[in-house]
Amino acid sequence: MRILHYSLGFPPYRTGGLTKFCIDLMREQRKKGHEVSLLWPGQMGFFIKQTTVKFRGINDINGAKIKSFEVINPLPVPYDEGIADIQKFTEAGNKEIYKAFMNEYKPDVIHVHTFMGLHKNFMTAAKEMGIRTVFSTHDFFPVCPKVTLFKNGDVCKCADSFEECGKCNSSALSINKIRLLQSPMYRALKESWPVKKLRKRHRDAFFDNLNDAVSGDTVDVGNGTALKSSDEKIGRYRELRKYYSEMLDLFDFIHFNSSLTERVYSKYFGELKGAVIHISHGDIRDCRKKKSFQGDLIRMRYLGNYSGAKGFFYLRNTLDRLWEIRRDFRLDVHFEPPEPREYIRTNKRYTYDELGEIFDDTDVLIVPSLWYETFGYTVLEALSYGVPVIITDRVGAGEIMAEGAGIIADVSDKDSLFNILKGLNRKMLAECNKVIFSSQSIITMGDFADYIKEKY
Repeated sequence: MRILHYSLGFPPYRTGGLTKFCIDLMREQRKKGHEVSLLWPGQMGFFIKQTTVKFRGINDINGAKIKSFEVINPLPVPYDEGIADIQKFTEAGNKEIYKAFMNEYKPDVIHVHTFMGLHKNFMTAAKEMGIRTVFSTHDFFPVCPKVTLFKNGDVCKCADSFEECGKCNSSALSINKIRLLQSPMYRALKESWPVKKLRKRHRDAFFDNLNDAVSGDTVDVGNGTALKSSDEKIGRYRELRKYYSEMLDLFDFIHFNSSLTERVYSKYFGELKGAVIHISHGDIRDCRKKKSFQGDLIRMRYLGNYSGAKGFFYLRNTLDRLWEIRRDFRLDVHFEPPEPREYIRTNKRYTYDELGEIFDDTDVLIVPSLWYETFGYTVLEALSYGVPVIITDRVGAGEIMAEGAGIIADVSDKDSLFNILKGLNRKMLAECNKVIFSSQSIITMGDFADYIKEKY
């Protein structure tokens, strides 16, 4: 089978869970004998605006040969910074250019992992040519231009009315800045230490402000025009949602990472043709083992970043309360919190190669997300090492947990997580570990590749 994937690009230019999933899936498909290629949104010209598709050679990803195709002059890629200039993000694109590319490459199936940078007419061309198309819902970008669907410390309450979209997106990157970030020069310099330092500073500020209210009453839409009227802003963001809705309708199959994700998409786009298939990544192995919970401290671990959306502040506030009544626990984190606590131990950032060592030093993983996690890799990672998990009901990966392998906290109950942690003991953790060892299914990337092939 000849499979064309569309994603944001190859590492190290592109990173994150979406990129890892796509790369690992392509590697697995190559192992299974399929021909696999990646199409990705590349540079945007300052003067030449015509869209073309360029072959960029064959990338060797740990022995897997993957063809690389760059879209020149795609739509802008906004990352999770938001969208202000709606017109620039809703241009249909040249259908004939994409038809010519598909006629030459002749894919049997096209697997899309993001709408960022993707012209709607790419999908129209595939539809008219009878090519099977699949979309994986890694995030909520078609619903929320900021990707997160999170505002003021909670899931956004007005995503269906668009009332706050203008404010949330008022700090979106300018088109010229996006043009720079999609340029060959930036790709070459991205891993240099000055650029890495600037990126870290920007991302730290992004996560610091993620659950703060966003101010601003105008949205710059380019060409010196600013929207001030609420009706104008609402109309523009409704237009953007319609654009993505029309794209979704062009797909033959929608792959939802979890039932939670399916419910969110159905809420905003109605019933879609698809199914839930739980995901994995290439570093997941069945490493389950029986654990001993005999130490002086219950060793809790949080693998997220310093973010309100990921639930760190929620967890810290809960543990502050817990510290007043019991002090037999420790929380390991992998960043330097600006406000340390006696019970927090800081660690350096980790790699997948270190997961075994990390989980050997962990009694329970806590995933306290307040935003919707379409899946949540860390849950599967912990279970694959036999580690019990405590998560909120906003984490899609909760669906894969065997009954008794962990505990799910109800975010709507302000005392739910506190009561769970207050009652936590070594006997409970040993029982969870026993269930994981005997009953938990561990999904590998090989399993997922087989599942998705049926839908291809």
